[in-house]
Amino acid sequence: MEIQVPSLLRIKPRALQKLGKYLRQEGFRKISLFWGGGIQEFFQETMEISFASAEIRVLYEEVVETNDIDNAFASAKKLPPESEVVVALGGGTVIDYCKYVAFLNQVPLLSVPTLISNDAFASPTSSLVVDGRRKTVKSTVPYGVIIDTETIRRAPRKFLYGGIGDLFCKTTAIYDWKLAYKNTGEVVNDFAATVCQNAADTFTFYENKNMDDLEYVRIIASSLLMTGIAMIIAGNSRPASGSEHLVSHAYDRVCDEPSLHGLQVGVASYAVSYLQKDTHERIRQDIISSGFADFMKETPLNRECFLRALFLAPDIKQGFFTILSERGNIEKLHDFVCTDELMNTMLG
Repeated sequence: MEIQVPSLLRIKPRALQKLGKYLRQEGFRKISLFWGGGIQEFFQETMEISFASAEIRVLYEEVVETNDIDNAFASAKKLPPESEVVVALGGGTVIDYCKYVAFLNQVPLLSVPTLISNDAFASPTSSLVVDGRRKTVKSTVPYGVIIDTETIRRAPRKFLYGGIGDLFCKTTAIYDWKLAYKNTGEVVNDFAATVCQNAADTFTFYENKNMDDLEYVRIIASSLLMTGIAMIIAGNSRPASGSEHLVSHAYDRVCDEPSLHGLQVGVASYAVSYLQKDTHERIRQDIISSGFADFMKETPLNRECFLRALFLAPDIKQGFFTILSERGNIEKLHDFVCTDELMNTMLG
């Protein structure tokens, strides 16, 4: 089985300034550039200098404000046939959008996140709006990932905490995957599970959890990158998505103003770990030591919506066995969420 993974990786300070150089080294001279909404003014001059110095031509340019699949189809049709690579610069919306545009046009994608609130910048799927509802669709695997750790560090802290929250769930997701094997015979890709667990371990056991430390930012980014690659290896989202994601997706449906995906998943990971037992103390320590719990105390999820989401979660994805599929567990989880002190600091 042939597995496609990103071949160009740069996670370092000042990487954005060298973007033109990286493109030229890979043989890309003609590009289509997509900006995330609201960031062009901050990075326009840097990109112009970087591209000019490397003689990179921007054949097409667009600002992405939506993740609607119909808009992505329209953008794909506008892409010049001479374009050698699609460059997505910004947050998760533009990167998911461009992964699909590149997939439709069968051209390489360079993923350049300016914030890391989840692992989507390296995953093989896109979260897009289809007929008014968010759905996960097959997309291209990024040819390259460029992450400027200084840029990530300067982003609002909620995005880094979102990325951290999306790392907690790798432990609970792998537990659910193995539980599915025991109950339904669903095949577990041991290599993908190991890659994902090692990425989560790298974050857990890095001691200096200081947001101002560039090495810590690199650890978060590289760990999220490896969880994306684990999904590529597995051919599905199982290594990085389990019962906690079902709760988060359900929360999206019942809450008028959902939070960041990674923040929701982080809170849900702690909740479902109570049912899993083996993962509970680890997730609890991660949430406390990383400062995630303190951050969520200041920006809590909606308590009523979260409790409603627990009962909706098992039906979010048919045929997807998790700890929530076992009889009586939703009621146990509801009681835990209502009584646990740490849980209640993260719900308002």
